[in-house]
Amino acid sequence: MINVNNLNIINNSTSINNNTIANWLQLTQVNNNVELSKQYAHICQQHKQQNKWVLFINPEESSIEQLAHTHDIDASKVLMVNYKSSVNGDIKVDLAHITSVLSKGNCSAVIVSNSSFATKEIAQLESSAQKGETRCFLLKNAATSRSTSSRQHAIH
Repeated sequence: MINVNNLNIINNSTSINNNTIANWLQLTQVNNNVELSKQYAHICQQHKQQNKWVLFINPEESSIEQLAHTHDIDASKVLMVNYKSSVNGDIKVDLAHITSVLSKGNCSAVIVSNSSFATKEIAQLESSAQKGETRCFLLKNAATSRSTSSRQHAIH
């Protein structure tokens, strides 16, 4: 269910007007922190013309640092929130908080990193994103998933 295309998958819907149907939710898997940073940068560049925030939920710090140093991103329009609770090693973000942010429309984009959602929850996120006209990006870093899994096996 996760698309494994890099930068091309974000380009499928940009302008939102009366005649354009927006793709409000995007699932993306990247292979490493460099690809993740490129995704972050592309999303920020795509939304910098709007006078709204880009909200990162649980961003990977190394990719955010790379974003700040190597890309022309206006940091005054970027918000970062680390909200994590681990259930069986998976990062679980409270769905109600994200749907609330999406439906209010104060952000041009909400980027959730390395969190797991059930199919019903993804449908709720998409509905909230459409309601608030806020793009939602669910990014999964395969390298982080592998290292978390390795650490869990080492503990058990």
